[in-house]
Amino acid sequence: MSPNSTGATPTDPFTAFAVGRDVDFDGAVMHQALGSRVTDHRGLIDLPALAVLFDDLGGYRFFIEDPAATSLQSRLTMAMLDRPDVDERVQATADLRMSSPGYGTTTVEITGDGGRVLCSGLARNVRVGRAASGPAELNLAVPQAPNDVPIVDALPGGLTGREVIDAIRRGAPIGPIATMLGGSISAADDDGLTYTTETAAWMGNMMGTMHGGVIGAVVAQGCSFGAQLYTGAGQRYQMVDFTVAFLRSPAVDGRRIHTRVSPIKLGRRLSVFDADLRDEDGTLLAHATADVRFDV
Repeated sequence: MSPNSTGATPTDPFTAFAVGRDVDFDGAVMHQALGSRVTDHRGLIDLPALAVLFDDLGGYRFFIEDPAATSLQSRLTMAMLDRPDVDERVQATADLRMSSPGYGTTTVEITGDGGRVLCSGLARNVRVGRAASGPAELNLAVPQAPNDVPIVDALPGGLTGREVIDAIRRGAPIGPIATMLGGSISAADDDGLTYTTETAAWMGNMMGTMHGGVIGAVVAQGCSFGAQLYTGAGQRYQMVDFTVAFLRSPAVDGRRIHTRVSPIKLGRRLSVFDADLRDEDGTLLAHATADVRFDV
């Protein structure tokens, strides 16, 4: 199997990221079976792998208060507290902290084995006037762990981040999650990096545009590559904070969208990155910031 193989083509964001609800849990609890398909170019699970779970549950409690009206998340704020293992099964819970006719605020917490907290944060909810193209998926069995592609071997440990990114652009494995997202690194220069994604129908939500969790995963993965670009020889990194504002939802008809990532502050231990997601004509779709640790 090719190191950049995606395995079976997903049918929707939930099967792609193995997200669903166990039978004995209420709707405000969701689970995700992690696996090799959501690992990155380092062979690790990082924040992008949890974005669909976080986003979908982040909107659930607000949605069920008025299921006749469609709602979306306008912003996600995620803080990574620990890194999940590749074969871990994680659980997310949500609480609606504020609700009005048009807006809501939901807190989300994701825990792993032994109840240790992996990720926590906030989702801002908003009701919209758009018609749904299909029913909301509320009863989702948790798929099997997505281990249909191999974990890639990390590149030699003595490479600088620039050398890692250059190697990926020359054909080294970009990682299963980036491959599943239709991603490639289309530019890398002294000012940052561009991560390009080819949209696909499976990325859609019930309104026929890109699911917010997939947008979050795309932009976060771009931020991960942007951070990699600036690592020193053999230096490791982890994204610890990520905030994304959803401005427009792209269509999922094969068009390409581009995440441009630029450093705001490069530090020895903590660096801050800025990211804009745009379509081919330059329309701004999402804006994000990411804090990345370089001392892990």
